[in-house]
Amino acid sequence: MHHDRTFVSLATIIAVVGLTLAFATTASAQDRPGTGGKVFGLVGGSFGDGGTAVVTSGGAGVRLTRHLGLDLEVLHVSGLDLSEDDFFILPLTFAPPIDIEREGGLTAFLTKLNVDFPVGDRLIPFVSGGGGVAQLSEEISFDVFDIDDRNDTIDIPPQLRRRFGSGRPLIFPPNDITRSETGLVLTLEGGLDLRLWKGFTLGGGARWLRLLSDRGTFDFAQITSRVSYRF
Repeated sequence: MHHDRTFVSLATIIAVVGLTLAFATTASAQDRPGTGGKVFGLVGGSFGDGGTAVVTSGGAGVRLTRHLGLDLEVLHVSGLDLSEDDFFILPLTFAPPIDIEREGGLTAFLTKLNVDFPVGDRLIPFVSGGGGVAQLSEEISFDVFDIDDRNDTIDIPPQLRRRFGSGRPLIFPPNDITRSETGLVLTLEGGLDLRLWKGFTLGGGARWLRLLSDRGTFDFAQITSRVSYRF
């Protein structure tokens, strides 16, 4: 609970400071060519620690000059598998067949410095880097198979089968565990945008993201496609 409150507080501070700066800069940049605001969204895949997962993101930013900008981004990675043998199952009678499912997620609030390198009127290579706060969550589910539904290859003593029938043995910890923690996140990204029409652009990028948490350090490589609008 303490980690959740810290995460929300830090995320709120980052959002308020960033949006205040963005609005102030946009308001004072109306007469400077190449400056203004932008909004963007992206979707792609995440690889590395946690296996293959889906990443989605959205954000807004302000272009301080033709090349330099500041972005705020909310990122979510779903379907992470950060397996650890940090629990145990203690059967009281015999070891029941147990199916263990894990599903993790990462939600991050990022502030990034973005540098564009326009080539002509249509191509915009870019690099960006920054950091923020992130919340790593994980849900672990245990499924104990009914005795009568078990595979025939599992040798269960007849006396136990008669005693338990189709009952479900009790296990510890409970059948569902949910845990979360807050950490710091760093990111570095590069990519290419193609201007399609007026302020609309379509592009892609590659990103490295590192999470620093009490559980350890996790590294993610992300390949994404994105659409943005500059105004």
